[in-house]
Amino acid sequence: MATMNFQVTTVGEGATGRHQTANAEFWSTETRLGGTPAQPTPLELLLGSLTGCMNVILQMVAGEKGWRHVSAKYSVKGELDPRGMMGDPGIPPYFRRIELKVWVSGVDREQLNWVRDEVDRRCPVHRLFEQAQISIDELWEITQS
Repeated sequence: MATMNFQVTTVGEGATGRHQTANAEFWSTETRLGGTPAQPTPLELLLGSLTGCMNVILQMVAGEKGWRHVSAKYSVKGELDPRGMMGDPGIPPYFRRIELKVWVSGVDREQLNWVRDEVDRRCPVHRLFEQAQISIDELWEITQS
């Protein structure tokens, strides 16, 4: 299988960035530095990338198993000490810990741990956080669709 390539071009003005991909445009901003509150921050986009990527992988795994009507709801929270971004060399400027809750429907309770492990193993964004040694506290539950 050939490798996949991804590209984003960003134009930054003040604390706002306009990002362009081959098929989409999106914005990021930091309101604490003068950006508009209608746009997500880059760190919120990063957390959304985690849950979005996990959802894609969940659907891939479900498709491979022949499971129909699998869906999920995600809630993610990242903890960061802003002193690192402000220049304190003793404080890491990245998330120290991530709390992730996943509610899945369409998966048997007996398969839930296997599904979780498979999604975590195959999701590029989840693996990136793991490799950076950022703690991810995950709770997966079965819910009705």
